[in-house]
Amino acid sequence: MTGRKSRYLVGRLMKIQNGALGHIVLNVADLKKSERFYRSILGLKVSARNLDTKMTFLSYGKEHHDIALQALPKGAKHVAGKGMPKLHHFCIYVESNDIIDKLHPILKRRRIPIVSGPETLVVAGNRSLSFLDPDGNRVEIACNANKFQFDNRRRDGS
Repeated sequence: MTGRKSRYLVGRLMKIQNGALGHIVLNVADLKKSERFYRSILGLKVSARNLDTKMTFLSYGKEHHDIALQALPKGAKHVAGKGMPKLHHFCIYVESNDIIDKLHPILKRRRIPIVSGPETLVVAGNRSLSFLDPDGNRVEIACNANKFQFDNRRRDGS
C-alpha cells in the first residue's frame, strides 16, 4: 500500500499512553445563539472570547474551556461532504511538551498534514500540535500539565 493510506498504518510508533480528551471546538452558524444554548442547557460559563477569531470559550470551571464555539466565516455553510465541517477539531491532552516535540517529526516523516505547531497557544497557554486524520478531521495534541496535576483518575486507566 502506498500514498496517503499507508501514512496512517500503525507501525513502530510512539503511542500516546496516558491521554485525555481536552476539549471540543464546534463550527457554528450563529455564535450568540449557540452560546446561549450551551450556557442555558448545559450550564457552561463563558471563560473567554476572542473577537478577532469570533470564538467563545465555555467551561465548567476546572479547565480554561471544555467547549469552544467558532463562528463560521461569512457565506460558509455546513454541507455534507462539502463546505465547513461542524466539528472544528478535538484535542487530546498529554503529560509533557516532550511528547509533542517527539510526535512532530514522526508526523512529518509520514507526510501527515500538519495544520499548526508545535506552538504555545495564547488563549490556554499550553503547547500544541494540530494535524489531520485520514478523513481530514483536525486532531490537536496539547500539553496541559494542570489537567493531570488535578486529575483524580488513577494512572493505570481505572
